[in-house]
Amino acid sequence: MISHVPKQLCCGCHACYSACPEKCISMQTDGEGFWYPVVDGQRCIECGLCQRVCPIVLAHSVERQPEAYACRHKEDNVRMQSSSGGVFSPLAEKVLYNGGAIFGAVFNKSFCVVHDWTDNPEQLYRFRGSKYVQSRIGDTYIQAKHFLLQKREVLFSGTPCQIAGLKAYLGQEYENLICLDLICHGVPSPLVWELYRKSVIGANALQAVNFRDKTVGWKRYSVGFELANGNKIIRVI
Repeated sequence: MISHVPKQLCCGCHACYSACPEKCISMQTDGEGFWYPVVDGQRCIECGLCQRVCPIVLAHSVERQPEAYACRHKEDNVRMQSSSGGVFSPLAEKVLYNGGAIFGAVFNKSFCVVHDWTDNPEQLYRFRGSKYVQSRIGDTYIQAKHFLLQKREVLFSGTPCQIAGLKAYLGQEYENLICLDLICHGVPSPLVWELYRKSVIGANALQAVNFRDKTVGWKRYSVGFELANGNKIIRVI
């Protein structure tokens, strides 16, 4: 079972959780706040499927000659809402225009970072901008496969580990799947993010967060907290 995989190698991608036929794997946070699989040994049937979809166990190598392009969105307001050049937005818009669905990291109502999906262009703004926290994949791999089998286009964005988990879970290539991963230096703990967020806003109600707020400029890294009372707090890192 997946619990045999050393914890220090696990990236919390949720592939094993998504693939388990008995639903005996739950994703739980440890003392540091990171997501890890926990197996209910009494319900486990030792089918081994969880290990067969683990990207760490599979460790596929990819040999290709990559091409590099520099891009930026033409509209200033889209770039202001984005972390860098806003390239995600036109890719997502194309998929949505074709009747597809997009998946990516968003803030939930508690401002925890989770993966979600939409096929509504009016919800695209929720997916813009980097969220520098380990996101909870939840059931999005399962939902993405459902759309793929319906022959709908799917754009799935996430860290390289999350994309590897998705592909391992799917077990085959899909022509209607577009994977968009990012250069990742590691994911901070959701618990650290929660403690930091509360230390900044105190008892105030939070309206929005921008991890790459551009109020003080494009080159200075700052986090913007928009409060429900209309005030804004900027923390320059």
